[in-house]
Amino acid sequence: MEKEGLRFAQAWEKKKTWELDGITVLCATVTLPQLEGNSRRVRRFNRYYRRLANAYFVYCEQMLLPYAKAQCRAALETSAPWMHTQAEMCFHVTRQTGGVISLFVDAKEHNGPVPRLTLRRADTWDTDCMLPMPLGEWFPPHTPYRRRLIRLVRETAAEQAQRGLASYYENYRVLLRRCFSSRNYYISDEGLCFFYPMYAVAPASEGIVVFTLGYDAENGPFVPKD
Repeated sequence: MEKEGLRFAQAWEKKKTWELDGITVLCATVTLPQLEGNSRRVRRFNRYYRRLANAYFVYCEQMLLPYAKAQCRAALETSAPWMHTQAEMCFHVTRQTGGVISLFVDAKEHNGPVPRLTLRRADTWDTDCMLPMPLGEWFPPHTPYRRRLIRLVRETAAEQAQRGLASYYENYRVLLRRCFSSRNYYISDEGLCFFYPMYAVAPASEGIVVFTLGYDAENGPFVPKD
């Protein structure tokens, strides 16, 4: 029996605010993907992102709310300018074929004078079973892909720094290896994209640092199946 095609439905969105003595101190908005239908694959996908949304609201309440309340109290006591804390979680689909859905989710925080922070997570799904695809599946068996990717990012970062196209920490070569995570990847039209969190290997001005390795039918990464 042929499986039904997967289509994205209208994005799931929810907004929540927290107050202190009637004053809004924290506002969080979540926009996440959901698929049409009621098959087991669809339910698994949608349930995963609903749980992610719930976990994010818990994070906001436990981690961001105390700081937001403290900032509000301090501003009221000193009559200083103040702005409520804003948090946003949104997604971007980077590649969708008959066999693969790849996307990343960014969680952005803005706490007044504190620099904006963006946290990213990425998921690449095998739509046949709707399970995450490990990074190693994009390469031939027994390929030392981690070593290959780290070599690529070191060479790319060195060239960017030399040409003044990007700024990295002085010990970036060590950090590129130490902070590498096989979970931090997604698939795009250009190739396999893997990234480093803000502050991990470069100043905040560089944001999330992303590198791309083009598709290679022989050595990987393989082109996503249709």
